[in-house]
Amino acid sequence: MAEMRAPSRIALAGFGAGAFGSTLSSGVVPLLFLFYLTEFAKVPPALAGVLLAIPKLADLLLDPWIGRRSDNAARAAGSRSHLIAFSTFSLPLILVVLFVPTVAFPMPVTIFVLGSFLVLQSLLLTVFTVAHTAIASDMCDGMEHRSTLMSSRALGQTIAGLLVTVLAPQIVARFSAFHGGYLGAALVLAAGAFVALGVCWWVVRRVPLRTGVERERPPSLPKALRATLRNKAFYGVALILVLLGTSSTALFSALPYANKHLLKAGPENLSVLLTPIFVALLAGVAAAPWVARRVAPARILGGALFLALVGVVWFTAGPRTLMSMVAGGAMFGVACGGLTVLITTLAMETATRSSAKGESLGLYLGVLFSAEKLGQSLGGIVVGIGLDWVGTLGATPDAPSLQRLASL
Repeated sequence: MAEMRAPSRIALAGFGAGAFGSTLSSGVVPLLFLFYLTEFAKVPPALAGVLLAIPKLADLLLDPWIGRRSDNAARAAGSRSHLIAFSTFSLPLILVVLFVPTVAFPMPVTIFVLGSFLVLQSLLLTVFTVAHTAIASDMCDGMEHRSTLMSSRALGQTIAGLLVTVLAPQIVARFSAFHGGYLGAALVLAAGAFVALGVCWWVVRRVPLRTGVERERPPSLPKALRATLRNKAFYGVALILVLLGTSSTALFSALPYANKHLLKAGPENLSVLLTPIFVALLAGVAAAPWVARRVAPARILGGALFLALVGVVWFTAGPRTLMSMVAGGAMFGVACGGLTVLITTLAMETATRSSAKGESLGLYLGVLFSAEKLGQSLGGIVVGIGLDWVGTLGATPDAPSLQRLASL
């Protein structure tokens, strides 16, 4: 294939808007939903952790199939933009439904309803993410141009994550008299997500399908999955994604409890804890393309992983003070920013080389996002079981429970 021109600024902005909108529609779930389940929906902590893990485990099984089916849908329509159009309506709607109060229902019904919608949200997010990531190969060719799009994607995710971190606790506090404020926050975030996803669709709506689909008579899914195992570099990147997802999900899930019970602060202080992480993440994302042009990818990968480890150790083993926790989170954030761009770019490169030989790009991306969600589910399980071990916190937790929370 001849080298395509670099993506325009409008294309970069629209591509980033897609990541921005999808994160607005889903980012509040790992941040606040565990806290919402235990404090407002009155779901037992261990069960709440498992409830959050079920969608990720479902994704682990279904994402490769969804990725492959998205290729088939794109081939039938002649473009991946139709899947993005569908996501523009479905993702914001599911976010609102998740926070509709269920306290009037018996606990088994509440768990079934919330679990079903969590699974549906996660699967719909896979549909969008596969189509959105894969369309980068239709928009341009070459690692340098695709890395620019991946950087725009990471910037959109990071800025949205920062806004969710800053605004969601404030909106919850502002609408606290209305079902605890969570439904109001969901409505505001859903409106923003709809606009951003609509901008993305408008920019990519005429991008035709060019690469990444299988031949007309592809092998069965198990056979196609076995064929991907030859791509060892791709699965190495996927393993790093599992580890990163485990650590970041555990960190974000535990922070609301640390903020309330260890720092004795209100929900608005959660923004003070989380904002430095996302600002540092944004700095890491912005610096990643510049560093990648000057340093070998393996060295960037090793350095970023080491810095992330130092940040986690500082955060968890350092003093239980606001400034110490902020410093550890900032180190973890800047490392994650670099890793976000590098992991996605390396995964796209290794997957695109295989798709050029007739393998499904969507299948590879489905496997990649399965790895990401496996890490997220492991982090949620760890924190959920840990909270069950901590015991009842309530309005005035006893000293042993606080000590176990600090240990967790």
